[in-house]
Amino acid sequence: MLLDQLRDFEWYNEPEDVSFDERGMRVLSRIKTDFWQSAHHNFSKDDGHFFFTRKTGNFTMTLKWNFDTNGSFDQCGIMVRVDEKNWFKASVMFESFRQPMLGSCVTNNGYSDWAAQDIPMGINQIWYRVKKVNGDYLVFFSLDGKKFKQIRLLHLLNDMPEVKTGAYICSPQRMDFEGILSAIDFE
Repeated sequence: MLLDQLRDFEWYNEPEDVSFDERGMRVLSRIKTDFWQSAHHNFSKDDGHFFFTRKTGNFTMTLKWNFDTNGSFDQCGIMVRVDEKNWFKASVMFESFRQPMLGSCVTNNGYSDWAAQDIPMGINQIWYRVKKVNGDYLVFFSLDGKKFKQIRLLHLLNDMPEVKTGAYICSPQRMDFEGILSAIDFE
């Protein structure tokens, strides 16, 4: 990942520890951070770390995270955001130490949903892709960077001409979850 690619990016809730090396951008999440809006669970969180650029019109973004986890609910993934009440995210998440899940969440008007599917054990890298096509978003993932599978088609109710899109990381239950953002590209 070239630093020139990142010149138009900024942070929402910048983490305390970010560094660069030959692997990419290393990010250490703060303790008890998340993006979630739920009446059912009776809490709202908007303090995860989001590294984004602003986009208008149709676009395709692909990014890759490398990670090791031993904590419940650790997440590093992809996000598109209008504001704190309207966004979506997709990420690998470990609800337990047994089975990793690929989860996605759409938040419209301050209400988050959740969809998940099991993915193979031993995952320590994943590619995500989002395509915006005429106001709709198609979300994909890949375990090898070549074969992408669609996980979601969605629409944000309060979509705007300009959205924020990029990579996010959070650790809802512990500190020191580390992810390495090793690629981020646009078409």
